[in-house]
Amino acid sequence: MPTFAVLAPAAAKLAPARPGRIGVAWIPAGLEFVLTVAVVALLWPQFERVGRLDHGRDDRFLDGRVVVTGLPDTVLPQLCAGRAAQAEAAVREALCKATGLFSPPVLSAAPAAQLGQAIGAATRAFLAPLRDAEQSDAPTQLACLDRWVEGAIGAGPAPPGTTTGDYDLRRANATLLAAAALDGRAAVASLASQAQLPPAGASGAGCPAAPAMLAAASTLMADARQSSAHSAKNDAMRALLPTAGRQWAVAVAIGYLFLRWSRFAARPGPPVAAALAVWAGAAWLARVPWPLAASRAFEPARPDAGWAGEPAPFVLGLLAAAALLALASVRRRRGGQRVPAPIAAQTMSSRAGYAGFALASGLGWLLLLDLSSNGHAGNRYLALYHQGHLWLAMLALSVLLFLRRPLSEGLAWCLSVAAETARRIASRIGAGSSALALALLAVGGVLLFALALANLRQLTSELGRVWLILGAAWFMFARAGPLTERLTRSRPATASLLRYTWPMLFVIGVLVAAMLLTRDMGPLLIAAYASGAFLGAAVAMWWHHRGGGAPGTLALGGLLFAAWIGAVSAALFRIGPYDSVTASRLESVAAPFASINDQLALVTWFQRAAPAEGFGIGATPWCGLAPAGSCGGVPAQIHSDYTFTALIGVFGPWLAWTLAIGMALWLHRLIRHHGRVTRGEPRLVSTGGRWANDGQALLSWIAVAWVVLASCQLAVTVAGNLGVLPLTGVTLPFVSFGMTSLLVNASFLALCLNVDLPARQSHG
Repeated sequence: MPTFAVLAPAAAKLAPARPGRIGVAWIPAGLEFVLTVAVVALLWPQFERVGRLDHGRDDRFLDGRVVVTGLPDTVLPQLCAGRAAQAEAAVREALCKATGLFSPPVLSAAPAAQLGQAIGAATRAFLAPLRDAEQSDAPTQLACLDRWVEGAIGAGPAPPGTTTGDYDLRRANATLLAAAALDGRAAVASLASQAQLPPAGASGAGCPAAPAMLAAASTLMADARQSSAHSAKNDAMRALLPTAGRQWAVAVAIGYLFLRWSRFAARPGPPVAAALAVWAGAAWLARVPWPLAASRAFEPARPDAGWAGEPAPFVLGLLAAAALLALASVRRRRGGQRVPAPIAAQTMSSRAGYAGFALASGLGWLLLLDLSSNGHAGNRYLALYHQGHLWLAMLALSVLLFLRRPLSEGLAWCLSVAAETARRIASRIGAGSSALALALLAVGGVLLFALALANLRQLTSELGRVWLILGAAWFMFARAGPLTERLTRSRPATASLLRYTWPMLFVIGVLVAAMLLTRDMGPLLIAAYASGAFLGAAVAMWWHHRGGGAPGTLALGGLLFAAWIGAVSAALFRIGPYDSVTASRLESVAAPFASINDQLALVTWFQRAAPAEGFGIGATPWCGLAPAGSCGGVPAQIHSDYTFTALIGVFGPWLAWTLAIGMALWLHRLIRHHGRVTRGEPRLVSTGGRWANDGQALLSWIAVAWVVLASCQLAVTVAGNLGVLPLTGVTLPFVSFGMTSLLVNASFLALCLNVDLPARQSHG
């Protein structure tokens, strides 16, 4: 009995596909089309409501402020060189650590003069557009800052009762904070309220106290330095709101056409070229922002709003890549060169596969459009950024639909070469030496990973997820064949189990070490839960190879997984307090209304306040009952950590729970029928007159591993929103904001949306 059939979902109902039934394939294909159209029809009215949001809460997308140009260059790096060593540690670390300019201070009046010149240049930059608007008053924030700098930082003796060292420290703090305010640094507000500042230097009548004055000046300069970029983003948001529904529907239609094409395409080259060209054109038409731009920069595919605008470099690059790929495909066919064998016939893995993706992505964009218009002002461009994220995810999905089989064969070949190389090394230097070499290599790789990707938790979490998925799939694929039966039966039970499962333990150990070194605790929790499923499956496979029947094998795997979940949860509440971040979140779970971190309390209030039918698009009180100009309602991270709560607020608790349970069932449906098309073990199949590795076997195990991890992520995220588990900082798959998560999930989805149709007498 094949191991994959024992461990795959609904295994008792699975049977090999019969080629004679392919003739009625139009029935499931028609249902797939109907479901996709139904999703578009279901969400279209909600997108129409988004189009009526106009200019957003408090007219946030109107350019009521002037665009300021000619601002002075940043002054903080220069002043850090002379003042960082004298300032308080908190101020120095927050403002000057990135510059690395720590030198002995030379306290004099020069910093005050330098700051005065910068304030004067900034004032003139503000006066230019104001003069054009027939206004003559300079911003009061800069005038107050100028007077405060002159009195607080200028030369003079220390006030009575103040030591020289203490006075120098206060002047250094004032210098760095004033420079940071001129540079528009966001940290000024919190630092100014805690730092020690000179007692002198009153900013004059009509000016607030020094901390508030510094914060106001910082906000003014940050807005001024970003005024040009914000003006372009505001224009883009005003254009996006009424057209978002059409853009999403067209993207869904394009993706569906490529999905249909992928099932009968003979070779991947031409359709991949077409996908690159089509999505490049779509980006140009919709002015999609480049999703890989640094630091939230806005780089649209068509910089000018007019139709005669020149395409952005990334559009031209995609078009050039499409042309080169198409030309190479044509030349290989006409030049008589050896052309790879055509890809095996494919069919859908689930009738609801693509429709579920369209529904989840559409709901996510609806939430972000509403949050951008009515939520925290700092998040007002989330939907604009997500437009680029969705475009990139659809591009990756369309391309990988055609590359799934070549990627699988290439990955299987690489794994085979690696395994054979490791075997030969072990035969030459011995098992003990090879194990030591592997351990040293793993330690070195983990240390390099932690050093290279420190403070990039969004990237490290997704890379860790990819490692676990591919590692688990490789283990299941390599250990599923009949050759492993000799491995499991030739030794006593304990030694056999350890020898059989050590590769899975190695994969999990490397992941745990990497997440601990990068302090990425949220994904570590999800990986810990998912690891229980993989370990349970590994032990179940071992038991099956030793002669265990299917019912006992499934029961053993299920019991081990349940025991693992309980052990990990108990360890979380016992060991978690040793980590400061985890401790604060555990405290929030235990007493949400008394904890220092009030986010869970706000989330709990919001869930209880939501009516059964939800507040609806455009009417959800993201900012609570706060007056205009402030937002004290849901946490600012509502678009990532608290997406399930956002669904409750907009659509109501019943529909939110229906969507969450439906997503779990949808993930299960994606892999339910994989057991019909593969045995899940290494073998050779005949394709186009040549023998090759069964690529579908490895792809199916990758699909199973991804679904297990995504299901655990869904469960932990929902539990965190309900206060059952501490919040993990990870997203709801396909719905939450986050480019890396959406891109990785879309890529794995592309690998499991289709399955290869098996042919009779095709394996060897």
